[in-house]
Amino acid sequence: MTRVSTTQQSQALIQQMLNSQSKVQDTQRQVTTGKVAEFYKDIYQDTASLTASKSLLARLEQHKQNDGVVQSGLSAYDQALAGMERAGTDLKEAAMGAISASSALGLEATVEGVFEAVTGFMNSQDTEGYMFSGSKKDVSPINISSMSDLLTALQPPTDIYDNDMLKRTVRIDENRTLETGILASDVSLDIMTAIQRIALWQAGSIPTTTPVPTGPAGPITTPLRQEDQAFLTGEIANLEQLVRDLNQVRGVNGLNQKVLEGTVESLDLQINQTTIFISDIEDVDAATAVVNLNQANFALESSYNVLSRINNVSLLNFL
Repeated sequence: MTRVSTTQQSQALIQQMLNSQSKVQDTQRQVTTGKVAEFYKDIYQDTASLTASKSLLARLEQHKQNDGVVQSGLSAYDQALAGMERAGTDLKEAAMGAISASSALGLEATVEGVFEAVTGFMNSQDTEGYMFSGSKKDVSPINISSMSDLLTALQPPTDIYDNDMLKRTVRIDENRTLETGILASDVSLDIMTAIQRIALWQAGSIPTTTPVPTGPAGPITTPLRQEDQAFLTGEIANLEQLVRDLNQVRGVNGLNQKVLEGTVESLDLQINQTTIFISDIEDVDAATAVVNLNQANFALESSYNVLSRINNVSLLNFL
């Protein structure tokens, strides 16, 4: 016996067709956008994990961006400190050369050049301002421009510095901070004191900073007087020590560079892992989405065909 379609059956088929249309719309959107859902409410079970992961990703990317800026600053510090080392070495070699040759020829010019080099390095700037001024980025850390200014400065010349004592500290990742700031008064006071001592001796004054030399003071002549030779000999030990100290500061800065390099590599790994985790939640597999769309379209076409047949069935056809 052949059955004739009922109203309830037609309504069920219509509802099935509407469901198939909705499924096609969803799969089409997934193929177009590449996302599992358009709204968080559609993936409510993963919303907490997704929002937390996106927040973490934003922080990791910000840390990486900040670390890139810090790396540039550390590289600039390294160049300045390398220049300071060369300046200290030049001053030491000039003193040793004067003693060896018993001649003051070129000594004063070398001292003047070292002063200009140190002042230039300490007053160097980056995109944020003066590098060696602490938090006072708009103020040059050394407030003199001529070696003659050292003659009237304190001994040692602590009053030539305008930097504060706040060293820059940065958060390099989620758990660690790193002190990266270097102050002009910390790294250049010794060499400025050495320059001041030579300038005072040349001006005929005995410096009061240790070691206090015996007089009478200069100016240094050619050939060197016994007092000049004794004075320069006493300076060599200080110059050797300040060069070692500068090298140590540069080494600490180099360690910071190494730490930053490793941190950036670690952040890259964490960013990749977090991005994959987020993608697993909200992104669809392209191949799977296309297959699902084809299946949904096939199901919709089937619904249309069945409904069309049912609509054409009438009791009159069986009477």
